[in-house]
Amino acid sequence: MKPRKTKDIQKVLLKKGFELNPEKDHHQFYFLVIDGKKQAIKTYFSHSKNEYGKSLMNQIKNQLKFKENSKAEDFFDCPMSKEQYIEMLKEFGEIK
Repeated sequence: MKPRKTKDIQKVLLKKGFELNPEKDHHQFYFLVIDGKKQAIKTYFSHSKNEYGKSLMNQIKNQLKFKENSKAEDFFDCPMSKEQYIEMLKEFGEIK
């Protein structure tokens, strides 16, 4: 996974169905919401990071339930739509 700016990652998450949960301590939690229901798919960000390197991007990839780097890159670069992401999660049995 290539490094990315935190603000760019957060914009993509909001565009693809994630919502910012009220801030807790020094983290911002984003949960996937489908039809108004919060799902178990989530990730979080520290206030102190402006950019996430390869290691942290791999952690986000795993939290968002991607099995392949290429699919995660498609998600963040936007060829993958919100609907395609939700369908992938259903295929993997991560959501119903």
